[in-house]
Amino acid sequence: MTATLAALTCATDLLVEHRTEGQVAARASHRLKPEGPVHAALTTPLAGLRTLGGEVGDVEVSAEGVRRQHTVMDVTVRLKDVTTDGDSAGGTGTATVGYDQVTRRVGSLGEGLTAGGQDGDLLLSGSVGRLGLPVTVRAEVTTTSNAFTVTPTTISILGRSAAVDDLASLPAASGLRAELEPRTVAVTELPRGVALTSARAADSGLVLAFSIAAGPTPSAGGGAA
Repeated sequence: MTATLAALTCATDLLVEHRTEGQVAARASHRLKPEGPVHAALTTPLAGLRTLGGEVGDVEVSAEGVRRQHTVMDVTVRLKDVTTDGDSAGGTGTATVGYDQVTRRVGSLGEGLTAGGQDGDLLLSGSVGRLGLPVTVRAEVTTTSNAFTVTPTTISILGRSAAVDDLASLPAASGLRAELEPRTVAVTELPRGVALTSARAADSGLVLAFSIAAGPTPSAGGGAA
């Protein structure tokens, strides 16, 4: 009898959990309107049964191809202690932007340079000058709560490296130095309670990390719902 009750409880939990995950994914898809699939997972033990008492628990939602600010990104959100009323204890999120789009957004950083990532650093590489010399520029990425700034720090030409600031003292390179001024990109349309906390260059693209304040779960329209 005990084994039967345990099996029924487990089956009920899985059924309710699956249904809840589907509802969360559908709601996220409606808000984010992504071009790709949306997945939702309840990560708290017995999450399905918790929903019967108004608690969903911890939730992870991922969506591919979310379009914002003329940029397409893959988004993952992790919320703690979510309730069926739509509140949460806060959480974190990431948005991964492909390097083709990063190149377009920071296009003023050296004409003809293409963005990429290596060992956690943002790299801009390509050919410059009349001779088309191969150049690699290493840059750091810093953030405020609603913007990130790309600051070129070192440049490598024909296997030799120098600080970008040193280019100002070379008459032949002064034009290139002017092109490598820091570039700030605003991250607008953030939902209420969401703030940019950091950025890092990963293999798959530039990963922007966000904090999410406790309260109503954020919606895609800038408010909360």
